[in-house]
Amino acid sequence: MRQRRIAASVRAALASAALIGAVCAEARAAPAFELVERARPPHTRHLAAYACALAGAGLIGASFPLADEANRRYAAYEAESDPTRITARWDATVRADHVASAALLTGEGLLVTATWLRFVHHPASTRVAIGITPSRCVVACSF
Repeated sequence: MRQRRIAASVRAALASAALIGAVCAEARAAPAFELVERARPPHTRHLAAYACALAGAGLIGASFPLADEANRRYAAYEAESDPTRITARWDATVRADHVASAALLTGEGLLVTATWLRFVHHPASTRVAIGITPSRCVVACSF
């Protein structure tokens, strides 16, 4: 029984010495991660987006005088008393109104297209990039 106590004490002393050695061991820092520079995509000019925006703004601006012209033609239609000219004035009024509406809607569509081209649409070549070097293989995906 006495031998068992001595053996247990020796084992406890060795275990505690091992724990103390592990606790007091010199801490080694993990190696730092390698910094991978993110390749910047080449600067694009967005000429199509700016051209669409300029054309859209021009058409929207032009739709207001066109609408005023349609209103003047409608006033002339209302003041007309000659039955042979009433139909011609009405047709001219409707045509001017359609032209003003088409200019406004086309201009708004071009502004939406310009916004999409400038801020949403990205060329397909910048979405997935694969970099292979002797030390690493990198795949980068962007959305």
